[in-house]
Amino acid sequence: MEVMNVNDKQYQIVKLLGKGKGGYSYLATDGEKEYVLKQIHHEPCSYYQFGNKIEAEKRDYERLCTRNQY
Repeated sequence: MEVMNVNDKQYQIVKLLGKGKGGYSYLATDGEKEYVLKQIHHEPCSYYQFGNKIEAEKRDYERLCTRNQY
């Protein structure tokens, strides 16, 4: 099983969830909890401006959290 290190913590990759123009999303675990690990990459593209990918991911996450509150 592949292992990725993020902020000095190891996560085991369970499976690829999807990929897009900004990177890959994996189901990952630290042995206790499951997470979605985003591996962001930069591919220069003449017809599209990515902007700040980290801020975009944070906004998307916050939007999903507010939509899923009952």
